[in-house]
Amino acid sequence: MNAFSALPERKPFPGHVEEALGAFSRAAVVLAVLPCIAGCAASGNWAREPLPVSVSAANYSRLSYGELYARVHDPDNARPEVPAVQKAAEPLYYFLVPGEIYPNDVPLDTVYRELENALESRGYFNVVYQLRAGRMPPRIDYLLRVHYGVRLWLRPIVRTDKITWGNDGIVANRYMAFLQYDPMTDPRVGLSPEEIARLHAAFAHLAQGASGPGANTAQALAFGSEMDDRLSREFGQEGKVSRDFCLVVVEAFKFDDVRATNRKAPCIWATFIAVPVEEGMKFSNVLRAMLRTAQPYFGETTHGLQVYEVPPGRVLMGTPVELPTPLKASAPTGQKPP
Repeated sequence: MNAFSALPERKPFPGHVEEALGAFSRAAVVLAVLPCIAGCAASGNWAREPLPVSVSAANYSRLSYGELYARVHDPDNARPEVPAVQKAAEPLYYFLVPGEIYPNDVPLDTVYRELENALESRGYFNVVYQLRAGRMPPRIDYLLRVHYGVRLWLRPIVRTDKITWGNDGIVANRYMAFLQYDPMTDPRVGLSPEEIARLHAAFAHLAQGASGPGANTAQALAFGSEMDDRLSREFGQEGKVSRDFCLVVVEAFKFDDVRATNRKAPCIWATFIAVPVEEGMKFSNVLRAMLRTAQPYFGETTHGLQVYEVPPGRVLMGTPVELPTPLKASAPTGQKPP
């Protein structure tokens, strides 16, 4: 058995997290979440205005949990300088696998092709193109799991908990549990306007029920009013409720780790790219600009959310490269990819 026939099987990915979580269980943590991208709900013709592309990235193998958490949750960096693209010292070979796929208008193969073009500048090359050219890569360094599509979200940052090959969603498995009062909800997801409306109604109902015979009517009304005001304050302002995002999340796993430990294999790095959806926007309209903007951040860790205003227009990208034979020498024994 060779490396290419030893790819582990993956179970079907779980469904949308909002279908598995109750509004009450998610509200407890979300009430204290940081605001979403400033200005992400700007009005106007999105095709004629700068496109707000955000990037959040984490390299889990380089930092302690505390350092990584602090960096990822740093304040947003609006209009950051574009960092230099750091290329790997030697070619790294990867194989793409699908993760969670949300509604969109782009075939999986097209997403793969655009991602391949973006990763090429980092020295990452898809083994598929080498095999098609009749060249056997010396190894598979990484499996790259790709989640993409349009879905409700609040704050598009990477996960800072322990991601493994078996824990395969963009929200941790423990957040998937249907526990109505489970405090372990993911504040990145937030609440939709519909969920907020249901919470308003629920609090009003509680206040009304508590004002019956023998109840402290004033206290009940104060409770309902306080909770209603808090929801309005936290979620009633533009940019603070969950909204539709076009998103691409790339997670990298070392192939040898997955082959050796399967579901327990740790994620090495992850990159979360997002664009808030405006009226008339399709996933196909922004995919290329999203991946091109994220080029410098694959395999890196960002200080907060990097929010770029990408000028409108067509982003031109190259085609996948077939590496010449001299670059395909096997790595020395015991050498590990970065």
